[in-house]
Amino acid sequence: MAKQGPCKGCSESIEVTPEKIEAMLQMLIDSRNVELADEETSERRLAQCMSCTGYIYGGTCKYCGCLVQIRTKIKDRECPYPLSPKW
Repeated sequence: MAKQGPCKGCSESIEVTPEKIEAMLQMLIDSRNVELADEETSERRLAQCMSCTGYIYGGTCKYCGCLVQIRTKIKDRECPYPLSPKW
């Protein structure tokens, strides 16, 4: 399998502020009626993501391209790690 590089639109200089994260979560809640995980669950998930080799650019999952600060807060999401999901 050929080694894949980062997304063409991603770079280490991209930073999503906590305010933008909250705004995106609110948009998901309002438009798609998503439920958020409890704080303990989302913090545990985020810690697992941050220790994963798939955590790149300070907040992106290399396996699905999501912002992990958002994915880990959504109740019905799962870890996209290909061999054995971490949460």
